[in-house]
Amino acid sequence: MGMDEQFNTKQAGQEVTAWYQSLKKSGGFGPVHADIMDAGRQTFESERVSDPDTLETIRSLYGRTKYVLDPHSAVGVAAAIRSISRTGVNVNHISLSTAHPAKFSGAVESALKDESNFNFSEQVLPAEFKDLLEKEKRVTFVENSWEKVGDIVKKQVEEDLLGGGH
Repeated sequence: MGMDEQFNTKQAGQEVTAWYQSLKKSGGFGPVHADIMDAGRQTFESERVSDPDTLETIRSLYGRTKYVLDPHSAVGVAAAIRSISRTGVNVNHISLSTAHPAKFSGAVESALKDESNFNFSEQVLPAEFKDLLEKEKRVTFVENSWEKVGDIVKKQVEEDLLGGGH
């Protein structure tokens, strides 16, 4: 990367930071100048994916591969598929997500309710989550202080290491 590119990248980062600060403070930002938009569009694109399209993406991928997408991943996959349809298969596309479908049981079960061989508890839910609602609930109230929270965490770790934890 040349010096001009480094400067432009730094300047662009500062501009985006200013937009986010304005968005937080006033609920909006702008104007975004055409040359900045054009430069951004050379590297980035965006999509909107509706809730019905998200559920259809979960359903469609499961129907083809038996892989269960979470809704966040489904949005990324749907956006990537749309982009591929515009740009062609010769452009690499990467869709990353860190969510797990177990966190979104309602959406996943809604999308796959008509799949005869789908069982959320057996196919998606991690063993650690099964019977979670029947397990003992523990609540610790703590003052609004990071030091106090740290003390509680240290105490619990020590108890767990000594075998005295829950």
